[in-house]
Amino acid sequence: MCRLIAYVGRPISPAHLVFDGTHSLHEQTWAPREQLSGGLNVDGYGIVWYAEGRPARTAEPRPLWHDEDLRGTLAATTSGCVLAAVSGATGTGPVPRTLLPPLVRDRWSFVFGGFVPDFRRAHMRALRHELPDELYAELRGATDAETLFMLVISELTQGRRMVDALETVARKVKTRVGRAEAQLNMVLSDGERLAAVRCGTVLVTNSLYVAKRPPFAPDGVVLASEAPESGAVWEAVDGHSSLEIEPDGTVRSDLIFL
Repeated sequence: MCRLIAYVGRPISPAHLVFDGTHSLHEQTWAPREQLSGGLNVDGYGIVWYAEGRPARTAEPRPLWHDEDLRGTLAATTSGCVLAAVSGATGTGPVPRTLLPPLVRDRWSFVFGGFVPDFRRAHMRALRHELPDELYAELRGATDAETLFMLVISELTQGRRMVDALETVARKVKTRVGRAEAQLNMVLSDGERLAAVRCGTVLVTNSLYVAKRPPFAPDGVVLASEAPESGAVWEAVDGHSSLEIEPDGTVRSDLIFL
């Protein structure tokens, strides 16, 4: 599991999105309120922002508070698109820095907030078998998040829209795991817009909220696992649905049937 926040709009400091608010992503490192499993997210963090259409990324396999200079470093830049996440242990051992969310490839950035059950033993080989050779050759680890990201990239290279790529990959996982529980919240960006799915193979799915021009970030749209501030402006994303957030702030939502 992980907690995440994402933003598109007029340029904003990544430091504000990560550290500010009454229930910041920083606070969710040790005090998540709605996480379905685990009570800490101290096994790594990552922040991605865009500069001239390309993602810049910083990540460490340590708690977010470990780097005392991080807030000041992030405050020195602004971006119209930011994704950030803090990670909790998955029981599969330490995750290398390169595989901490958000993951990046070319202009794409991606966060997976969930899990594929018994991934390495039961499903990794079968899901990765669907990758074309060039993407399979890029795999650097054995995580479900990296595998799903590469599956999404494969769909994008075939011309699918961002949200369609996410939904297609979610259905692939559903077909593979059957009735076992999989939590499949995914967020994807190209640096200008966001696409997301909140879904899973069970009725209760990981939390996800969206807010248009909230007081916390009045010049854009924020997507977050847990609202970083109180107020009715934050709307819970339906438990089995997709979202598309455009650069002009337009938000479209549709139900997903896996």
